[in-house]
Formats: sequence, structure tokens, C-alpha cells
Amino acid sequence: MKKVLLGSWLLTLLFCLPLLAQDITVSGLVTSADDDSPLPGVSIVMKGTSRGTTTDANGKYRITVPQNANLMFSFVGHASQTISVGTKTVIDVKLVQDASTLNEVVVTALGVVRQQKEIGSATDIVRGDKLVQGKAVNVAQALSGKVAGLQINTINNGVNPGTRIVLRGNRSLLGNNQALVVIDGTQVPQDAINYLNPNDIDNVSVLKGANAAALYGSEASNGALIITTKKGSSGVPKVTFQNTSYAESISFMPKLNDRFGAGTEAYSRVYIPFENQSYGPEFDGSEVVLGQTLEDGTIAKGIYSPVKNGKRNAYDVGSTIQNDLSLSSGDDRGSFFISLQDVMTKGILPGDSYRRTGGRFNATRQYGKFKGGFNIDYRVGNFNGTTGGFYNNVLNQAANINMTDYRNWEPFRLENGQLNPANPNHYFNDYFQNPYFDKDINRQNRIDRYLTGNVELQYQATKWLNFLYRFGITNQAYDSKYYTSKYTFGPYAKLHVYRAKDIAGAVTDYSGNTQRINQDFFLTANKTFGPIKSTVILGTNVQERKNKSIQTSASALVIPGLYNVSNRVGEPGASESDYMARQQSVYGDLTLGYKDYLFLHVSGRNDWSSLLAKENRSFFYPGADLSFVLTDAVPALKANNVLSAAKLRVAATKVGQINLPGTFGAYQLETVFSPGSGFPYGSLAGYTLGNTANNPNIQPEFVTSYEVGGEFTLFNDRINVDLSYYTQKTINQTVRIDVSPATGFSGAVINTGRLDNNGFEIDLKTTPLRLANGLRWDLNVNYSRVSTKVVDIAEGLNEINLSSYYGAVNSSLYQIFAVKGQQFPVVKVIGYERERDAQGNLIKDGRIVVDPATGYPLKAPELISLGQTNPPDRLGINTSVRFKGFTLAGTAEYRGGNLVAHGLAETMWFTGSSWATTTYGRERFVFPNSVTKNTDGSYTPNTNIVVRDGGLGTYDSNLRNIGENFVTSGSFWKIRELTLGYDFPKTLLAKSRFLKEVNVALVGRNLFMFLPKENIYTDPEFNNTTSNAVGVNATYITPPTRTYGFTVRAVF
Repeated sequence: MKKVLLGSWLLTLLFCLPLLAQDITVSGLVTSADDDSPLPGVSIVMKGTSRGTTTDANGKYRITVPQNANLMFSFVGHASQTISVGTKTVIDVKLVQDASTLNEVVVTALGVVRQQKEIGSATDIVRGDKLVQGKAVNVAQALSGKVAGLQINTINNGVNPGTRIVLRGNRSLLGNNQALVVIDGTQVPQDAINYLNPNDIDNVSVLKGANAAALYGSEASNGALIITTKKGSSGVPKVTFQNTSYAESISFMPKLNDRFGAGTEAYSRVYIPFENQSYGPEFDGSEVVLGQTLEDGTIAKGIYSPVKNGKRNAYDVGSTIQNDLSLSSGDDRGSFFISLQDVMTKGILPGDSYRRTGGRFNATRQYGKFKGGFNIDYRVGNFNGTTGGFYNNVLNQAANINMTDYRNWEPFRLENGQLNPANPNHYFNDYFQNPYFDKDINRQNRIDRYLTGNVELQYQATKWLNFLYRFGITNQAYDSKYYTSKYTFGPYAKLHVYRAKDIAGAVTDYSGNTQRINQDFFLTANKTFGPIKSTVILGTNVQERKNKSIQTSASALVIPGLYNVSNRVGEPGASESDYMARQQSVYGDLTLGYKDYLFLHVSGRNDWSSLLAKENRSFFYPGADLSFVLTDAVPALKANNVLSAAKLRVAATKVGQINLPGTFGAYQLETVFSPGSGFPYGSLAGYTLGNTANNPNIQPEFVTSYEVGGEFTLFNDRINVDLSYYTQKTINQTVRIDVSPATGFSGAVINTGRLDNNGFEIDLKTTPLRLANGLRWDLNVNYSRVSTKVVDIAEGLNEINLSSYYGAVNSSLYQIFAVKGQQFPVVKVIGYERERDAQGNLIKDGRIVVDPATGYPLKAPELISLGQTNPPDRLGINTSVRFKGFTLAGTAEYRGGNLVAHGLAETMWFTGSSWATTTYGRERFVFPNSVTKNTDGSYTPNTNIVVRDGGLGTYDSNLRNIGENFVTSGSFWKIRELTLGYDFPKTLLAKSRFLKEVNVALVGRNLFMFLPKENIYTDPEFNNTTSNAVGVNATYITPPTRTYGFTVRAVF
């Protein structure tokens, strides 16, 4: 491998001998062609490179480039211009407003800047101002609804939620399907995006397909988010301060039982004051006992009526205060940008908090033909959160209980000497702990230190030849402490209360470090041969990833409140892991442009990966795309008021991707031993093999993708339409199959199976209204539909279980599967027994079969597939209206066509806290749309057999065992962002010596959510995991929230 790497470097270095060329310093002013006003923040880039600058607050710029270089001037909402420098030292530019995206500048692989018209595959750009308009703390959440084909899933609604980022659906059954994240040319782990400051971002280029992979490697087979951060610009220093403060409150709660109180008797509704189930009598406003008689003989009492918003009020109003400060400047030889940020979040769950503090510093400097730069970002995140099931515990308390009365649980007695009813010894519920007590004794404290940075060196050998070396690193160091407090119940509670069992306490310390190093060295050659312009990139890449972690634990604490592994009884637990993976690559990229309207792009890359065996570790993957600007080739097509510009494109790519399980997929080819259960035993060590037979002959999965599309600008640049259709086929899937236990293993990993993915995307950008008085309305609508089908798995194998979820009945109520011939993935459940045809197959939408003796529905003996859990339909609407300094902007998103299983629902049916358990007033009823089965196999409609019990007997003892009851539509509409801002007039600010810009705005996020009537539980976007097993939300989530507040931004 070393020989291969050395050879690739020599090939690159010897490609051409550097020749001398004279640099020239160019300066000028960029203004709007509409009103001659200066344009700040215009990007000026030397074409075919990442070398560039931006205009200052007065629209001025200065840059040093080789003679005869081509400079590209681009600014959001304006047509880009490319100007040849020649011997000119002053170049003033007027940019025309334009809805067309063909001249827009796109940052592509390796940080190379290209014009949109040159690119033969689907891309999109989210500018920094659009990204931060809703003031999201998290970059991934800020992208929701803004790009066709991009799906962002938030795992839950805690103070630092995880996200799942997928472009154009799934390609792998069990492997990684998430998009690659690249920050300033450096590939980073995807969770790095959660720590990035959105205000530091200049733009996000979205490369939607696998065409990004040839230069970035196989990780980009799922598409890529190319994030470019802000840089300084020439001119006087610019200081920006921004404060954003907002509140967070619950926006949606499950539909709850507000008719019946505590009780657990079948066939009769008897009030039981200490019961955790709500199958008791109907509320009547009387005074009732709460809980057991306390040890001093006192009895707590309350009113037997539902408390309005009693469970919603168990939460606080959360808050976030975000302060940002940046300083930037530069001259004709370089620039710098410094930013600091502090984000303090207090969650809606009392006691939960998160604070992210950090900064970014980047700088560039040019010395003749040499240019150097660095970019460093350091963040520290402090998380304090519960690991208990607060939401689940709160939801399953009786409706007549005011949860806020039980917050102060620590004192045994109140100040008046009475026993504290919130104390765990006196809490009314015999089976569930006080939710506030449970959340306080089960905690996690975590500190993450995240470093992302790179160093870039360039040598402009000639006007057409550039060499670049980039060293990038991401390093995450983390320290986490999980603990459960030791708690000893009093003797009276132990004797009378079922849940009063001493809690031994536990603590686990988990520390680790994850590091990724990425190095690129490549040359870029730009040459013109008559009507043909060419760009050649040849390079090599080295990646190295490391992960090391150490865990220690103690399961029985001695001193309460001391969370130290040394504070224990018995032996401590300990484990250590250490992983490393390395990949070396060479790549080539060629772009040919003919008369600036026909562009051919081909690329190829070869990887050598340490994850695979020697004979399989080398694999090659090519790609090609073609772009044809029809209106430039045939100008007569524009000789009307309808068509302003048109571009057609086609692309084809084959990409290899290694999808082995575990950390990085390292050490998965050979059998690995792990400590055996119960070992070490004294001085005796014991090790055991895993239950999966590893396969040293594993090869990469291969994704073959094809794409066609077109971009059309209509009606004098007022409307821009981008259409795409793609199809992707993944073969050689890496899957685990079951094998005979006689082999000594229960499963084996093999290459097999095929997954097909196809879809289309529509992106409409338009300005419906633009008047001379300054009123402007911009509208962007994007829609995508994706279909992912499991074509084949393995011989004799028709399905793979991706994940199972167990309810309180300890049976697998719902499972996520990959099923041959069906969409991927699907949810399979324990379902109702329904009418069957003559062959014994369930009839779709057939009537439900009930037991003729009890009236209760029967369960089907096999799991039933209900449908896909990944939304095939996604629609995003982005709009803004500007007038005389005011801007009203918003983002809405729709997802639909999928199902979601609710983990909350099963426990809510167990306790009777769900509104669904009150549908028939807890009276006996005939199960709707039901039949009884006759001895001859025929069916008789059920018109008079009522269920034996309309309360606990139906919902807890029977229907709770049927997972089909807890699956609903996963569709939703959300108002993601809504802002109203005002820019103070510059004529007013001119009176100040230091203020250049001032903006104030009201902001809101996730203000409204609209769900189908059947979903009475929670936000269907929430998910139990970031893996491919989407479609199930868990009991430990927090409720959906809305945020609202204000922001002030000032530029000095």
C-alpha cells in the first residue's frame, strides 16, 4: 500500500513542471444593477480553485491572482459573472437580479468551485442567511424543508437531540445510509454538524447523488453536505454581535383519558387510591383518598376530578439564550475571521440543561505564488439530563393528580411537620415512582470537547496549474457519568408499598476519544484548446480513524450522593475498546467544456481499505455526467418572453461502499473474543466467542446510479424549475443470515441481496411579485418522492429483522423488517386475526374475527406487515416577503405516506391513561366490523356478541397485546420557521460613527404541527434510533415543543 501511495504522489508531482507566471492584484466595487447600491458579501473566486475573497460592507474587494485568471462573481438572487483578468488591476462589476441558477457558483468535491451550468448532476445551495433565518441552534434542523430529497429526522426533543440526515432515501439494508458531511473541504463524522455554529456558515452545497463519491470516496455514495464557513474580506474590520433569546413550551400532548380515575378491577369500576391503572369509576367531583394510610395515621385526600393540563404542567417552560460575536477583516493578501459563541439551554424537563461554548478562527495569507490558510473550530458541550422515563411516568398517572404538587420530594416532612406526600416513602402510587424522584436519581452528565480543523497550502505554479495540500482533523474527547442514586426506604413503606424496594445505586464512568485524520494532495490544471476548456484534477488521499474508550462501573454504592466507582460494595466492572481503520486512495477528475454550453465530466477513484482482506481491499469506482445548456447552444430559443434559460443533464456512477458493523467496521473479518459472563472470577480469566461467524471474504457493496434532469428559467428570470429523476441499484449487500447451531454459531455475515431506489424531485424557485416600490415576494417549493424496494436478500431468506420493540407484555409488539418484494423498511406487528381466503391467506382489510365466547378479537398467529415507515412524499415550502426594511419569512414541511409505531401507546393502554381506552365509555360493546368463524370455515357477521368487559378486560388484558393498535399514519405538516424582521435604514445608521447594520426580528420554530386524527400520541418525526430501523418512537422521548423569541443583530 505504501508503494501505491508513493507512486500516486510521484505521478501527481511529475504531471507538469512548474512555470513562472506573474501575479497581479485586482480591486474593485460590486454593485446592484438595479439601483447601483453596493453589495456586501459577494463571493469572488478564481475559477476552478477554492481561492477567493468576498466584498466588504461597502461592496469593495481586493484579490491577488495570476494574470489571465478568470474571476467568478456570485451573490444570492443575482446572476453570476465570470470575468477574465488579463492585465486589468481594477474591475468593477454590476450584478443583475436573476432567478436562474445556471450561473450560480457551487462548491463541489475537494472545495473546487464550479458554475451550476457545468454540473451534470443534481445539486442545491442553501445560503447562510436562509439557513439561519429561523435561528436554529442545530445546523441539521435548520436544513429541514429547504432541499428536495433531504430528510432530517430528530430523534427526540431533548436539550441536545441527535439527528439522522438522509438524501434520496436508503441504499443499504444494514449499512450506513446517512449523507457525508464536509466542512471546508475536510470530511468529518456526521455528528460534527450538531456542534457547528450555524452563524459561522456561508453556504451549504448539497450534492444529492453518488456522483460526489468519486473525489470524496465511498462515504459520499449517500450524497454529501458541503459546508463552507465564513471568511474575512478586505477592508475595514467588521464586528458582528447577535443575541437570540427564546422560550420553549409543549406544543402537543397525547389525547388523554379525562373521564375515569384509579382502579384495576375487571367487570366493575372500583376506586383504588394507590393504583397505577386508571380503570376505576368515572370522575364525579367528590373528595377521595390518595394513596395508603401514612405511618403517622394521616390520610391524603383530593378532589376526584381531572386536573386541567395537569400533565402538561409537569414540565417547565424551557429557554435558550444564544450570544454570538465575530470579527473579520482582510487586505489584498489575506483575511481572517474569528467568532465566539455561547448557547445556554434549559429544557422543558426540570433539571435538564445543555451549554455549548466555543469559537472558530480561520485565516489565509498569500506570499507570491504561495497561499496558506488554516481553519480551527473548538466546541465544548456540557449536557445534564435524566435517563429515567419522566414522560412515560407522567402520562401514566391518574388524571385527578396535579403533578406539580409532587416536585419537592426530598424532605421527609414539610416545614409544618406533616409528612411530605411527594417523598418516595409517602407517594400515593404503589407501583410507579414519583416521576420527579425518578428523574432526579437517574442522571447522565456528559462533557464533549470537539475539535475540527484543517491546514491548507497552495502553490500556483502557473496561471493554469495549481497544487494543493490539505490536512484535516476532527477529534472528539468525551467524559460521561451515568448514575442512579442510592436510596433506602423506611420500614413502614417497605411493609405497605409494593414499589418501596431499596435502590442500591450505581455509577458508570465512560471516557473516550474519537479521531479522524484526512489528508489530500492534488493538482488542478486548467487549459483552453480553442473552443474547449479543460480542468484536470489528479490527487491522492489518506484517511485514518481511531476510537478508544474506557468504562468503569459499580453496581452497589455505599455512601449516598457520592458517585465514584471506589464508593462501592463488590467488584467493579471495567472494559476497554480500541479501534483503528485506514484508507488510502488515488483519484482523477476531468471536466471538458465546449463553447461554454456543453460540459463533460468524468472521474474515477481507487481505494485501498484496511477493513477488508488483502485480496479484496482494492476497489475502483467511476462516474460521468454531461451538462448541456440548450439556450446557449441555440440562442434563438430565448427570443421570446417565456424561456430565459434551459439546461439538460445526465449522470451515471458506480460506487463501492464498505458496510461492516461495529466501530468503523474495524476487526469484523476474523473472530474476536470477549470476556465471558462472570469472568474474571478471582484470578481466573475466561473469554467467549461471539455468536456470529465472521467472513474474511467480505467485499464492498456497490451502488450503480443513473440520473437525468433539467433546469429551466422562465418569464424573464421570474421562475426557475429544476427537475430530476434518478434510479439506484445496490448489490452485494452485507447482511447477517441465520445458520445451523451445529456450526457453533447462530449467524454469519455474507455478501448478498439487492436494494433498488428510485425517485423524482421538483424544485421551483420564483418571484411572483416584484414592484418598483421595493415590495418583493420570493417563493421556493420543493417536492420529492422516493421508492426503495427490497428486490432480493438471499437464497431461502425473504426477510431480515432490523429491530424489535417489546411492550410491557414482554412480546414483540412491533418489529422493523426488510422484506423481499416490499418497500424498505416496513413495520410488522402482532395483528388482528381477520377473514382469510380459501388458501388461508389474510384478506386485506378483512373483518376482524372475535372469540364467540368473550367477544374479544383474536390475534393472528403470524406477524403482519402493515407498510413502510420511511415517508415517500416530502414537500417543503419556503417563502419571504420584503418591503421597506421589513421581511416576513417562513418554512413549512410536509411528509406523508408512511406509518409509525408508538412506544408510548402500549403503556398508556396498560394504565388506561389513553383516551382510546374510553372510546365506548368503558361499557360492554360489540367489536366493530367483526365476525365469528364457523366450523366450516365461513364467517358470520357479529351483531350481538359484546365484549366480556368494556374496561380493563378489553384494553389491558386483550387489545394491548395487539401491536396493530399502536401503529398510525406518520404523516404531518409543520410550520418549521416563521420570522418577522426589520433592518434599520442605513441613512439612519449613518448618523452613528460605528453602527453599520442593525436588525431585529421575532422568531419562531415548529410553531404549529398538524397530524391525522388517528395519531393521538406524539410527533411522528421522533424515532427510537438513528439507524435504518426508522418508524418507532420510544417511551423515553420528550413531548413536541414550539420555540418563540426575538433576536438582535448589530454590525459595527
